[in-house]
Amino acid sequence: MKKILLLILMIYLSSNCMVYSQNRKSTTGDGKIGLSFSSFGNNDVFRVQSLCGDASYDGDYFYTIGINYFYIINRWLELESGLEFSKHRIVATPPFSGIENGILMPIKANTSLLSIPLVMRANFWKYFFINGGLVLEFDTSSESLIDNQSGIGAQFGVGLKYDINRLFSLYINPYTRIHSLVPFADRKYHQRIWENGVKVGITYAL
Repeated sequence: MKKILLLILMIYLSSNCMVYSQNRKSTTGDGKIGLSFSSFGNNDVFRVQSLCGDASYDGDYFYTIGINYFYIINRWLELESGLEFSKHRIVATPPFSGIENGILMPIKANTSLLSIPLVMRANFWKYFFINGGLVLEFDTSSESLIDNQSGIGAQFGVGLKYDINRLFSLYINPYTRIHSLVPFADRKYHQRIWENGVKVGITYAL
């Protein structure tokens, strides 16, 4: 009789452990996947050292769409990666050419980038986080007015997140990103895009 009771107790405890393990895995998971959109800011083109007599370059607008993956390291730290596509409209004002009817005419063209962020996100106080890291970028432009932006960039931001339920979360992330901080092309006066924007996204726990 004791053996039967002990066997029943063992089965009961093991089944409870399995249920707890499955619930814990479904709640925490190994990571999150999501979609994001970035814009709502400004972009600019700069050189570390300016050139005399060169055209002036200004950002007109930009946007970024991405598929993002968040690997959960622990309760407060996550690694953010994924694949993002961005487009920057750049306006160049030539110093001596492009004059039509006595008016200096600007030239507009797009710079397109494919980016792989490698960003750490630190969560605190339930709703807040800070993130920062590097971005591997590839210039896919066909008509760009500026230097090739392929290289390694950097990003830093702060944000708010809200868990709708145990699966879905929303976040908003104001950030700044410098593209081609370390360019693959070897140019002495390399141009770089400096971007300040706001990213909004939704994630799903895996």
